[in-house]
Amino acid sequence: MTNVLTRFRAAGVLIATLAAGLFASAPAQAGSSAGTIGVSLTVTAACAVNAATSVAATIGQLGSISFASQPGIFSNTDAAMVATGGGSGISVLCSPGLTPTFTVGAGANDDSTFHYLASNGSKVAYHLYSDAGRTSEITIGQVLNLGTATSTAFNVPIYGRVSSNGAALPAGNYTDTVQVTLAW
Repeated sequence: MTNVLTRFRAAGVLIATLAAGLFASAPAQAGSSAGTIGVSLTVTAACAVNAATSVAATIGQLGSISFASQPGIFSNTDAAMVATGGGSGISVLCSPGLTPTFTVGAGANDDSTFHYLASNGSKVAYHLYSDAGRTSEITIGQVLNLGTATSTAFNVPIYGRVSSNGAALPAGNYTDTVQVTLAW
């Protein structure tokens, strides 16, 4: 047992001697200098839609308005847009201070005055609104001013209304695709 303890002590002395030699061989520091590193980031004004994490030139389908199925003759039928990803409106988050606008353009089946849903050559007019009471119609080409951006997203709800207005419509799946533009 004494032999083992002697070896551990000798090994400990050897390690301590080597460590002291390594530190002693390092050059002494005579002084120091301090400096800086420049770090920068340029942030451009931007807006993102429906919780996107980046800005894209084409933002794809922002949501959909799906009217409930109706018989061939029906009165006013209302629906609200459901945003892509959920939510009751289009979410627009912009750099603070910007004054974004949202323009609702024409649909694939529209004339210069009305939006139309179409199926196999048959059409039925529909209307878009900015309020749930459907008193503020959004006309083709209308610009919606969203206000001045803060760190909180704007919510842009869109509501729809369709009616056969007493006409008997052929059965079918009536659709339209409306173009929209977000500008800032």
